[in-house]
Amino acid sequence: MIEVIAGIDIGGTKIAIALEKLNGERIAVRRLPTGVENGPYSIIETVLRTIDEMLAETGARLVSIGICCPSPLDVENGLIMSPSNLMDWENFPIVKLFQDRFGVAVVLENDANAAALGEHVYGAGSGYRNIVYVTVSTGIGGGIIINGEIYHGVNTAAGEMGHTIVQPDGTRCNCGSVGCLETICSGTHIARRTRERLAFGEPSLINDLAESGEVTAEMIVEAVRQKDRVAVEIWEETCHFLAIGIGNIITLLAPEAVVIGGGIASAGGLLFMPLRRLVPQFVSMLPAEKINIMPAELGSESGVCGALVLAKRAYSKTYQYAA
Repeated sequence: MIEVIAGIDIGGTKIAIALEKLNGERIAVRRLPTGVENGPYSIIETVLRTIDEMLAETGARLVSIGICCPSPLDVENGLIMSPSNLMDWENFPIVKLFQDRFGVAVVLENDANAAALGEHVYGAGSGYRNIVYVTVSTGIGGGIIINGEIYHGVNTAAGEMGHTIVQPDGTRCNCGSVGCLETICSGTHIARRTRERLAFGEPSLINDLAESGEVTAEMIVEAVRQKDRVAVEIWEETCHFLAIGIGNIITLLAPEAVVIGGGIASAGGLLFMPLRRLVPQFVSMLPAEKINIMPAELGSESGVCGALVLAKRAYSKTYQYAA
C-alpha cells in the first residue's frame, strides 16, 4: 500500500484537497464548495469523508496532513479563531478532529504563510533560502520564509504586510489603523478609490465597463490597458504606494526575493514593470541589482502546495514552529 500525505486549503468559498506520494507525485485532487452556511463541523465532516473516499479510490494509506486556513489561528494548539470569512469557527479544534479521525500528524498554518511556503518550495521562490511572499487581492497579506522556514513572530502575527502604514493621513482600515497599505493597494480599495473619482463626474471608460454592475479592480486594469486617464492615474498611485510598502519590507528583511501573488498580480507587466522601476527608489541600504521582485507561479494552487509541504515535514519530523 502506498503512503501519501494530504494537503488541505480551506477558504471562504472553496476547499482544495490533494494527496501526494512521499516522492512528490500528486495522485488525487478534489475541490469542494465551502458552504459556510453549513457550519464548521458539517463542513469538516464533508472534508473527512472526501479524504476517506480519495484514499479508498487510490488504495493509499495516509501518513500526515497539512491544513491551511485564513487567520486568526492558534497554530500551536490547532485552533481556528473565527476568521472573518468563516462564520462560527471560533476556537474550532480542527487539528484534533483530523487527528482523531486518521491518527496521524496534523499541522495547521495560515493561508498566506502556506502560500509563501508553497512558492518557496514549488514556485517562484524555489532555490532561495529567504523570501517574502506578498498576496495582493481583495486584501493584502503575506508570509516570511527565513532559512527555509516560516517565520511566525509573536502571536503568529508576522507577515501582515497589508497593515504596514504607508499613508498616515489616509483612510481608516478595518484593522483600526489609518493609512495601511491595504487601504490603497488592495483590490477592494483600488475599486473604492476609483468609485470616488467617478462620483465627481469624471469621464472614464470604467463607466462603460461597469455598466450597471459594480466597479472592480479587474475593470480598472482593463481600462489601464486602454489608456483611460482615470484608471491610469489610479493605477500609478497604486504602484507608487505598493512600491513604498515593498521597499520597506526589503529594507527591513533584505530577502533574496519578493514574490507577489494574488489577483492583482495577474496584471502582469502593468504591475511588475513599474514596481521594478519604483522600488529601488525606496531602498537605500541594498544595491538595486540585488532587489528581486517576481510574480508568483502557483496561482490558486499555492495554498494547497504549502499545506503539502507542511504535511511532508510533519511526517519526516522536520517541521519547526519558529516563533
